[in-house]
Formats: sequence, structure tokens, C-alpha cells
Amino acid sequence: GAVDASRSAVSKTLSLGDRIGLAPGGIAEMFEGYPKPNTHPDDEYTILANRKGFIRMAIQHNVPVVPIYAFGATKLFKRFQLPEVFETVSKMLRISICVFFGRFGLPIP
Repeated sequence: GAVDASRSAVSKTLSLGDRIGLAPGGIAEMFEGYPKPNTHPDDEYTILANRKGFIRMAIQHNVPVVPIYAFGATKLFKRFQLPEVFETVSKMLRISICVFFGRFGLPIP
């Protein structure tokens, strides 16, 4: 299933004994990396600065943190670099607004 990424929803889920997987970088991380200016298509990017609340919550609920990183996930799709306003609106709405495409321009990897 899925759980809202709010602090209260995650805390409730952990207090019930359930375990979760999360992406600390969230929507902001989707907009990092290529084709953003001054980035290279072979580089991987992650955002962890100021995103340590999940560690505090894991300690509070006495659950282990198992770090996992999917190298090459940024290679599955290419995306168009949209104006910065789309990044701002995406963060405000908490949804990703981006134009992506895979092989042959199709919306599949």
C-alpha cells in the first residue's frame, strides 16, 4: 500500500508496526541532475541536506534504517528541462510536473 509522506502519517504507520520505504529527496530530487544546467548526464544526484527527520523518527520508533540507492534509475527516462516555475509549483502541490520520455520517445523505459 501507500502512505502519505507527512510526519503524522509516517509516525502512525510505524507505531502500528508497519515498515515503510521512502525517498528522502522527494520531488525536489526529481529536478536535480541532467538536463539541469551545469550537470552531466552520467552523474547521479541525491538530496539529503535538511532531510534527517526520517532518521529521528526511526530512532523514536526503534526501527532500523536500511539505506538503498538505485544506481542508474536516472537513465530509465529522459526529461525535458522545464522552466524553474514548474519545480516551484511541483513542490507547492507536492506532485511532480515533468515531461519524461523513454526509448523512441515513448512514455516507457
